[in-house]
Amino acid sequence: MASGSKMPPSESLMSLAYDALRVFVNWQRERRLHKVRERKQAARKATGLLAAGGGYFVEGGHSLAIRVDGSIACWGDNEIGEAPPDGVPGNFVAIAAGLYHSLALRVDGSIACWGDNGDGQAPPAGIPGNFVAIAAGLYHSLALRVDGSVACWGDNENGEAPPDGVPGNFVAIAAGGAHSLALRVDGSVACWGDNENGAAPPDGVPGNFVAIAAGGAHSLALRVDGSIACWGDNENGEAPPDGVPGNFVAIAAGGAHSLALRVDGSVARWGYNENGETPPADIPGNFVAIAAGGAHSLALRVDGSVACWGDNENGEAPPAGVSGPFRVTRADL
Repeated sequence: MASGSKMPPSESLMSLAYDALRVFVNWQRERRLHKVRERKQAARKATGLLAAGGGYFVEGGHSLAIRVDGSIACWGDNEIGEAPPDGVPGNFVAIAAGLYHSLALRVDGSIACWGDNGDGQAPPAGIPGNFVAIAAGLYHSLALRVDGSVACWGDNENGEAPPDGVPGNFVAIAAGGAHSLALRVDGSVACWGDNENGAAPPDGVPGNFVAIAAGGAHSLALRVDGSIACWGDNENGEAPPDGVPGNFVAIAAGGAHSLALRVDGSVARWGYNENGETPPADIPGNFVAIAAGGAHSLALRVDGSVACWGDNENGEAPPAGVSGPFRVTRADL
């Protein structure tokens, strides 16, 4: 084209259309990335604020919550010291509950342990280190280091807690009955331990996930789009192979039941309900975190109180709930 000549109308329109399309595509991409960041942030905020222990169906059963001063409130079964009625003093930022043991992550990155230590899952002296997350299975424990690797201790009969730990670039962890999960930075899930029911496939689970949860013999993962993938034992409907559609921000897996926190603050539930842990009607409310134990369920309200339902044989899920107030966010930690 000669210098100074005008672009033909057709080419000018095409150029404008291309520019408009490029702006739209970039806007859509930024919008999608923003939604991904929002869901990841919501999942992180909901992690470690509540903990529900106990085994399959009705064995044991205890509950933990972080008070606003950083100490821990405990209720439920205390047969082996897993839930001292007076709580546990300290400045903690996350908690986890196993069958008969409990863990708490301190501000300095070390871990306090109490309760059953028959398999080395809760050494009374605690675990020193610079950790950022913790998880407790039936008889084993996990902790995520700052460098993204996973430390493991406790029962390793099924390979769920290799003493040398698990190297990798992980951002979240979960401990089930006898299996373990870790979320990679790329959104895929690594699995190890008992895979009898397909809860921990050795090759892991590919996907673009933002959160994970491990139950008695099943596993859950929250996708970027808010839906949930499920695998493992589904005898009681706790892990439907087709997953669970919805707009969720947090997940929890119990002995044989599952919970999910919706964007609107209500709680979805499915799986075993013999003890009322997954009532047919939705659980309405303005909740910010959830936890699933062996046979009971917990949900933390935005006002700092805790709603409880399911088995209450040991006082782990009082129908009137627990008033608190408890810490409702990790954003300021």
